[in-house]
Amino acid sequence: MNTMNQIGENKYCQNCCADLTSMTNPDRRRALRIKKIWWKWKRYAWYIRVLGPVAYFKKRSAESQQTSTGKSSSAKAMEDSSAESQNLQVDDMVEVKSEREIFETLDSDGKLKGLRFTPEMSKYCGKRLKVYRRIHKLIIESTGEMRSMKSPTFLLEGSVCDGSAHSGCERTCFLFWRGEWLRKVA
Repeated sequence: MNTMNQIGENKYCQNCCADLTSMTNPDRRRALRIKKIWWKWKRYAWYIRVLGPVAYFKKRSAESQQTSTGKSSSAKAMEDSSAESQNLQVDDMVEVKSEREIFETLDSDGKLKGLRFTPEMSKYCGKRLKVYRRIHKLIIESTGEMRSMKSPTFLLEGSVCDGSAHSGCERTCFLFWRGEWLRKVA
């Protein structure tokens, strides 16, 4: 079998976890576990700063009391804005909603439908950006597996992670945006 056939048959991209593992050094920090806890507390402090302590704890208690069959008012708001996000196309101008509006859509883990809103995304809140692409599929780097997106997710031109909240990571990844976090601009 020649090299070209071997490459053609490979179902993993260059960001496959095994490849990244072999070409990088492991994290040698012994305090990584403590750092993860620290990051979680920093995220909670960020949410409290933006939402205010009363609104934050009210939201947390409402989430914990919510039954599996009932929907919260934030879930209703997400459904309304999700219908709008279905209409977003490449090159549409959108405005990223405010931190407060976005935080109201997040669950107790800081995620909306599994996608986390990170501190690096805050600087884009209130700004107008162009839709670069709607994401339908992506590769999970830890396994190399191709997965389909369940909810509308978008890339916006010029919105990349600067790594400021992640120990200065210089990877410059595209930021993924849920449609519920975006407002179409005429």
